[in-house]
Amino acid sequence: MSVAARFSRAVTAPVKHHVYVSRSQDVATNLSIEHYLFQKSHPESTVLFLYVNRPCIVLGRNQNPWLEVNHSLAKHDKIKVIRRRSGGGTVFHDLGNVNFSVICPPPAFHRDKYAEMVVRAIRKLNPRARVNERHDIVLDPGELLPDTHDHPDPEDTHRTAYAFGDGALAPRKVSGSAYKLSRLRALHHGTCLFNSPNIARISEYLRSPARPFLKARGVESVRSPITNISTGHQSESPPSTIQSLQHQIIEAFIHKHNLDSNNLYPLSESPSSAVGLSEHDHCTSGVIDDTLLEIPAIAAGREELESPEYLYNQTPQFILSTHPCEEDDRPRPPLPEWFPASEKKEEEEEKEKEGKKPLASTVPVDKMEMKKKKRYAGYPNG
Repeated sequence: MSVAARFSRAVTAPVKHHVYVSRSQDVATNLSIEHYLFQKSHPESTVLFLYVNRPCIVLGRNQNPWLEVNHSLAKHDKIKVIRRRSGGGTVFHDLGNVNFSVICPPPAFHRDKYAEMVVRAIRKLNPRARVNERHDIVLDPGELLPDTHDHPDPEDTHRTAYAFGDGALAPRKVSGSAYKLSRLRALHHGTCLFNSPNIARISEYLRSPARPFLKARGVESVRSPITNISTGHQSESPPSTIQSLQHQIIEAFIHKHNLDSNNLYPLSESPSSAVGLSEHDHCTSGVIDDTLLEIPAIAAGREELESPEYLYNQTPQFILSTHPCEEDDRPRPPLPEWFPASEKKEEEEEKEKEGKKPLASTVPVDKMEMKKKKRYAGYPNG
């Protein structure tokens, strides 16, 4: 029996815990495997799924791609842009970032539960990690606090023994999370910036030049200063590979759920660990890859995520306006030189000089219009 067939059977079995590590580096494939686990895994099971993607930009379910992404830069650098099925903000993935996903019964879910588990894993590599009030994972960048007796309990995942504050001492984000809930299942997934080589450019990719001209419904990303887990103080002998972080997350999951690590498939010893599954009464685990596209539901999910229609036509309604208008009276920066001049714009300028109210140069756009006008899907730069 193929790994895909065994995986499809194992996911639905009444086994309480599952641990999977993907060797695929394709974002659409990994998100489709994750969605398959969300839909098909037994309602009483808890699943840990880890994966690493090639450079890509991933939008939240209810976000505007023209507002969140610098499409010109992404296209120039061959960075794929994709929309996921969960909410939350836009994130950047690359080969220095570990993505974790936990799927569990809704009664067992709360936003900090598995963020705290991941903090315990990160602290094996960097003790500055903690969960903040937004359920993100941050590093406190300051000096070790001098009063030893005031240090927090090492098991307190919301405080560290390091100083933080404003400016240079502002906590640096290393992990953000998003969530999806249904009647039977809850999904918590997030990023972990371990040693991203693109750390200095991420903000450029996620800063759209169209932002001053758009007023959008939906969710806007919350911008925060970021860093790598591998930056700053680490353990005395810090592991140097992405697999080390995956290993620590798996160990934290094993500890949290009292699993026997001897029953797990060899998951993270090297990037080339053989694909395969290990099935036991209380836990199924394995290394998986692109061969899971043999499962029709995963292949169909990948095809949907790859489509321009899913990326662009799912955008909530927004208004594009080159000048202040009744719906959006913000001042506008000068239009780019390449922007085509129009007789209407010249007419508006003449009226402005005469002291008359300018025309509202707005383009309201919503999902239904975009579905009817497929030309929007092929024009990502607005």
